[in-house]
Amino acid sequence: MPNEPMTIKEFKNARPWWRTKILTEIIPSGDGVGDLFKLLKERAEFPFFIIDEILKPQVSFAAIFAKNEKYVFDASYSEPRTQDVDRVVSLLRAGKHMPDAVVGIGGGSTMDLAKAVSICLANPAKPSADYQGYGLEMARGVDIWVLPTLFGTGAELTPIAVLRGPEKKLGINNSHTAPAVAIIDPALTYGARKFNRFYAMMDSFFHHYEITMSKTSESDAVLDSLDGLQIAREVLSADLSVFDINVAVKSAVASVLGGSSTIGGRVGASHAISYGLSNASPYLPHSVAVTISMLACRDVYDDGWDNAISFLEANGMPRPTARAYGINESHMNRMIKTAMGMEKLWLSHFGENYRDTVTEEFVRDIYRRALLA
Repeated sequence: MPNEPMTIKEFKNARPWWRTKILTEIIPSGDGVGDLFKLLKERAEFPFFIIDEILKPQVSFAAIFAKNEKYVFDASYSEPRTQDVDRVVSLLRAGKHMPDAVVGIGGGSTMDLAKAVSICLANPAKPSADYQGYGLEMARGVDIWVLPTLFGTGAELTPIAVLRGPEKKLGINNSHTAPAVAIIDPALTYGARKFNRFYAMMDSFFHHYEITMSKTSESDAVLDSLDGLQIAREVLSADLSVFDINVAVKSAVASVLGGSSTIGGRVGASHAISYGLSNASPYLPHSVAVTISMLACRDVYDDGWDNAISFLEANGMPRPTARAYGINESHMNRMIKTAMGMEKLWLSHFGENYRDTVTEEFVRDIYRRALLA
């Protein structure tokens, strides 16, 4: 791991610690909100802010909540939905000024909403649900800026805006959804609950783990993921009950590596299973869904199962269950259909002949294990 910063002092002066060529300008910061306003003053005339409602009690974000040009998103209720995107796009089109930057402040869900709003502003012919998928022709939107307040998902770099649509949970997968600027301040995670910090890093670990196991990932992506895997393991093996700035720095470093590795890498089987779980429950966070999936995929990822159990035990966290989020046998066929449609993810793990293994019964058995846990 040649360049990874491990302290806040190192972080503020960090050189690139990733290998993959990325589309985003990354700005390591010790004053995230201050640097955000300073740079926006230099580069944007009409910024529009999308901020997670959970940040409202924190004095660090008071200046943003005082802005008129904002949309407050309740990320605790659900991941962004296509109707959320359409609502914000309509609001902006009816305003006095079209924004020249859309700024997402929060975790992965809030950043994904900002990405989707930006690109859909430039593509008004269809509702956002029509742009869920891969390889669709879309015009570039206004610049996307992000200020993460939770680290693990890598959403601060990824060219993906994951949305819950009327029929499916699927991303707008387009290079134009990559943020132009990401201001990374590890200290901004101090207000996040242990639950959120833990599961965001679980998502990061499984993301790195699956990319290293992938048959379709590029070499630089795998190298970034190997570094991220080691750092995420260190974070998850610690006690996350109390905020620690050095642990926060490691989390931020692992998250950026998660974003960079996505450029040339791809996750696999447990993520395919997680999409079916998420479609069955609108309130199931992605990071929890992936953890439930990994626990049900022991026959596919035995090391992944062992690591998941050890991290849960190290942090005194109960094993998450599908039943706790209202998922039951009645959702089985819907989950199977969703998971089997994630062909790129099955290809990533099993290779060209994945259909020999990934049968309906194979997927059904995994969901049975998830429901019995």
